[in-house]
Amino acid sequence: MQTAPEDALVAAINKEQIAAFATLYDAFAHALDPFSPARDNAEKVFMHDLADLYDSLPAPKPTLHEFRKGVILRCKRHLAATNKPAGI
Repeated sequence: MQTAPEDALVAAINKEQIAAFATLYDAFAHALDPFSPARDNAEKVFMHDLADLYDSLPAPKPTLHEFRKGVILRCKRHLAATNKPAGI
């Protein structure tokens, strides 16, 4: 199975960048208070950093929407892989 060009661009993001994006994503997507300033700030920083990364990609590149979906998918995978239950 071949990788789509947009998937290849998302796959090129290094582990440290995904970890940083995942931390921000977790802060706004799973916030206990959906109206907290910390949640809003995490989403704002996530979107700003994502847009900066997108702008630095070489052409041809996917739409920003498709790129964001790919990054969020990698964030979810990272969070699932690194989530350790407490007390174990």
